Amino acid sequence: MKNLIADHINELKTAIYLSFIYLNIDTDIVKILMLLMAFDTVSGIMKSWKLLKQFDFKVLFFGLCSKLIILLVPMVLALVSKGISKSYDMSPLLDVVLKVLVVSEGLSTISNFYVFKTGKDVKNIDILTMLLSALRKWMLRFIESIIKKIE
Repeated sequence: MKNLIADHINELKTAIYLSFIYLNIDTDIVKILMLLMAFDTVSGIMKSWKLLKQFDFKVLFFGLCSKLIILLVPMVLALVSKGISKSYDMSPLLDVVLKVLVVSEGLSTISNFYVFKTGKDVKNIDILTMLLSALRKWMLRFIESIIKKIE
């Protein structure tokens, strides 16, 4: 399995990149987001080292899966937008979501740097959960408004 992924990593990168282009997602913001995700991962490893926590590959794997989910959020919104684009323009919402994700990753990285520098742990804020909750509420209100128009 490892060789299969390694052998096809360029094709995978190309497919992901083309998906963002097809969905009209600003690839520059996505590149910044992915770079910040890499910084956050590395700084998170540094943080755990500084706090003398045992390094755990399961935690690292879970973190990487979480990063993948973060990338799926704008893709799902863009797909919804494509599905209803003739009636509604969701591009401002997509833009805001991408920017919130960028700031969230930046905040997490800065927090990790702070812990590494001071040795004092800080309470993390789960911005992704807050964002997902807000998006869910917005989509529910959106669906309710469409249903009211039908009635």
